[in-house]
Amino acid sequence: MLCCACCLAAQNAKPAASLAGEGKKIALPSGGYFTWQFAQKPKMGTAILKIRAYSKTGEKDASCKISAEYGMPEMRAHDSGAVNFRLSKKGDYLLPVEIAMPGKWRVTIHIRQSGKEIFSGAIDFDV
Repeated sequence: MLCCACCLAAQNAKPAASLAGEGKKIALPSGGYFTWQFAQKPKMGTAILKIRAYSKTGEKDASCKISAEYGMPEMRAHDSGAVNFRLSKKGDYLLPVEIAMPGKWRVTIHIRQSGKEIFSGAIDFDV
């Protein structure tokens, strides 16, 4: 019975919204926005995902806490679990994404401010 309850919860889970393309502004409820991009086209090995967050005045915002999970939606064996982005000296949020094999991959990001999740979205890409 517990297994069925887990399956039902997974089926009822709201999928994360797909994010706009690399470099496009994505609005945040705080009035600010963020952009995302990979340092290089993702391929086997490590791909660096970079997020830049901005306040509503257009200045870089380092007050966010950003985390993500990544993996292959069709093969759960490669799921990362929750991983935190690191803030660089330039004020960019960086996440190394370990790509273990070719196929369809997804990174689901979560942005928090003042302890509350204000945004969640998914980046889908092929390797």
